[in-house]
Amino acid sequence: MIVYLLLLIAVTINVSYRGGAFSYVLFYCVLFYIPISLIHMVYTVLALRVYQETDKKLIPKNSSVGYQFAIENAWIIPISEVRFVYDSEITFFGEDFTNQSYSLLPKGKQEINSTMKFLYAGSYDAGIESYYIQDMFGIIRLKKKVGIPIRVHVLPVITDVARNDIENISSSNNGNLFSMNTLENSLGNDVRKYVEGDSMNTVHWKLYARTGDMYSRLPEHQESEMVSMILVTEVSDSTIESIKQRDSFLEYLISACEYFGMKKKPLMIVYYYVGVKTFMIDSPDSFQEFYTEVLIRIGTKQASGFEQEMIEEVSKKNSSVIIFREKECRLESL
Repeated sequence: MIVYLLLLIAVTINVSYRGGAFSYVLFYCVLFYIPISLIHMVYTVLALRVYQETDKKLIPKNSSVGYQFAIENAWIIPISEVRFVYDSEITFFGEDFTNQSYSLLPKGKQEINSTMKFLYAGSYDAGIESYYIQDMFGIIRLKKKVGIPIRVHVLPVITDVARNDIENISSSNNGNLFSMNTLENSLGNDVRKYVEGDSMNTVHWKLYARTGDMYSRLPEHQESEMVSMILVTEVSDSTIESIKQRDSFLEYLISACEYFGMKKKPLMIVYYYVGVKTFMIDSPDSFQEFYTEVLIRIGTKQASGFEQEMIEEVSKKNSSVIIFREKECRLESL
């Protein structure tokens, strides 16, 4: 800009002392360069169309997915010197196309295919987030956010990060926090056809005597055996610190849930999502359902103001209660 102002002063002095057609043409070219450039930049913002999508919306952390990006000039004047920006702290492209500028002819379109890898679990905006427009000589520069970023739901990695804490809490409660009766001692009245491998202790012998067919009694979860986990989530403001915090929270949470699901111990998740919601994990199948379908709703609404409502919900159950606060990212018994 300083160079431009010096040039404008120089051509003004030149036209004042020398005059002539060439001096006036040069003067008006320099004088109107900035206004014309600004008009063209406004035109670019109005005419540029940006489209982007991924092959999946539910994506495992640290895995690559297909990514499609397209830009289009919807009007009849060429577009030039457009550079695109993304947040490299949360994701990166397999082939980075943002290190160059792009130009489009009238009604022109350009498509780019690449891959994306997401570094943190959680729900957040990713992909191209904005673009820069500048004049021919780089005197002025404008940054504009894209109209529709990609909203992705990234699943956390399943680890055993919470295992020690769960076992420590259990030990601190004299081993009774997660104690369960055996299936044989808590059999209900529901039955199914006997399957080879079922314990003979589960066979409904009275029904067998009456029908001649073998049926196995299904276990009945006793509320006294159940653990309730209250999730106290915070509002995510989309900063990198908030995304990292949510990533740690989800990895810890899914580790605890996987522990219960694989051991077939009943765990009731209590969370806030347009009201207090609950979900029971008591088997590998129910854990998988929670992981792929329910987890994306965790943390979409702030729960810190509804902690008492969630406590009242679990107080109706005869169960042990633990609280998992996102801010501290640790378990505590109630």
